[in-house]
Amino acid sequence: MNHQTRVVTDAVLRVLLIDGDELEANHSETCLRQRLGDRVHITRVQSLAQSIRELMESAFDAVVVELAMPDSSGIATLAGVRGAAPAVPIVVYTRDLDDATAIRALRAGAHECLGKADVPADALARMLGFAIERQRRLATLEAARVEAAHRATHDPLTGLANRELFLDQLDRALAFGSRYNRKTGLLFVDLDGFKAINDTMGHAKGDALLKAVSARLLACVRRSDAVARLGGDEFVILLPDVTSRRDVSHVKDTILESLQAAVNLSGAEPMIIEASIGSAMSPLDGVTAKDLLDAADSDMYREKYERRRGRMMTPMAGMAAVGSDDEDGLEKADSVSHRRESRLRAALAQGEFEVFYQPILDVVADRIVAAEALLRWRDPDRGLLSPSGFMALAEDTGLIVPIGEQVLRDACTAIVAWRRDHDVGALRVSVNLSAVQLREHGFEQRVAAILEETGCPPEALTLEVTENSTMVDGEMIMETLRALKGLGLRLVVDDFGVGHASLTFLREAPVDGIKIDRRFVSQLLVDQRDQAIVSSMVRLARGLGLDVVAEGVENAEQSQRLARLQCFEQQGRHFGEALPAFELESLLASRSRATLNSLRAWRVRRPEALGA
Repeated sequence: MNHQTRVVTDAVLRVLLIDGDELEANHSETCLRQRLGDRVHITRVQSLAQSIRELMESAFDAVVVELAMPDSSGIATLAGVRGAAPAVPIVVYTRDLDDATAIRALRAGAHECLGKADVPADALARMLGFAIERQRRLATLEAARVEAAHRATHDPLTGLANRELFLDQLDRALAFGSRYNRKTGLLFVDLDGFKAINDTMGHAKGDALLKAVSARLLACVRRSDAVARLGGDEFVILLPDVTSRRDVSHVKDTILESLQAAVNLSGAEPMIIEASIGSAMSPLDGVTAKDLLDAADSDMYREKYERRRGRMMTPMAGMAAVGSDDEDGLEKADSVSHRRESRLRAALAQGEFEVFYQPILDVVADRIVAAEALLRWRDPDRGLLSPSGFMALAEDTGLIVPIGEQVLRDACTAIVAWRRDHDVGALRVSVNLSAVQLREHGFEQRVAAILEETGCPPEALTLEVTENSTMVDGEMIMETLRALKGLGLRLVVDDFGVGHASLTFLREAPVDGIKIDRRFVSQLLVDQRDQAIVSSMVRLARGLGLDVVAEGVENAEQSQRLARLQCFEQQGRHFGEALPAFELESLLASRSRATLNSLRAWRVRRPEALGA
């Protein structure tokens, strides 16, 4: 039972009358009813034990108690009542009341003390009213004190701890860590582009966004962790008692993933929040609160700078070059970049991205053996867009990570349905990966989760990586590739022959095949050197036990020449453009075996389906 003071209105007062003498209890009840009439409901008990049960099970506005009870006496009776209902006002109304007993009773928690023989009949009701009013005032003062203390230590907008409280929590955590040889982690979170949101959408929307971010941060941490807002769009997270930087990085990744879910603000398009998060850990990065905050702050700005630098070094389509000393031009460029990024985020949130599938055929078996998943943006204003129009921006902003996960999930879902519903044998689906995805911490775990979520057999999924994607952070990416291969899926090197990967990489990387780039295929019939290069690629792959696919096959002559060079798996316009999932499924269902002839017939019937 919650023993807070019951909210009293002009309705009925609930009073517990505790008195072991029935005649005196009758007298007390009569006194109350003469003054209060129907505005009082009286429950009578004749022992301390009964009173405790009533107080534990029911809510009362006040208690009137006789100290001399059959099972208790004196201040012990009052202590028992107070222990059962610490917030309920108590009036002691007893036979033998001297000054010493009254003082002891008031000190023990009584609100009023009356002797039955010393007061007029209406005094009990008046004292009861005084006791209830005093308790109300005390409760109001206590609530105000608690509220003032909370305001002094918490952010009024989000309800999170403020800087002062957080610094105290951090000091305590560091002291505990120093004493018991434990590590303390710290994350410094800064929302990217928040000023632009405030400026363009208004402070009310900005405040709503900060509240949404606060809720997500709290959902990502343990009960023992602490989240605070330092001010503006800056948040800090205290992670006491961590074992390694991996623990801190895991929380960081969880937060970044949480922020990828669209935020719906009233009257605005759904948006995805992007944040720069710096991390630090004691004692390696500092042993004081200031040292640790400075380290995490510096790490956050380093991450923000590197992201901005990456964007500045990759010119945006349609954006004029800006001189380093042209601040107005830089602001305009930043504004254009922000608008394009916001539009891309909205497209992701609103489900405007769609996966098309281009068939890969075994020309000897005359059968579709795989389909490559290709991303398209169905923009309401500009129509169907190929990745060349937005992929660079997606990679620069990091949005390629959630977009890529959507492609992977859709592709796995599709291949499961096709294998289940149609006679397609060991049909596979291929998905392209970017270097950004491969460098993302925990990427292999997310792939494993998608395989489990969709029920996709690992052997049905092929992941395509380009040679150049392995040039930066090569060892880390190699570890990621090994982890992906350990899931049981297939890996192939896309656009083989145009990158900078060495033969050593091809020997050491856990790949299952290569895809010969379309630039070699396009010149196959007119340039003897390209024909020799393709022939060498095929022999090299066969010698290493790798599969070979030729992409960009435009006509029958190229297909036949590739077949003579022992390259039998092919894809390109000659066999068909990329199709929406439902159209490829219709093709697979049109015959028990999806063959080259059926694909050509489909092209004749559905030329408008060819989506570039």
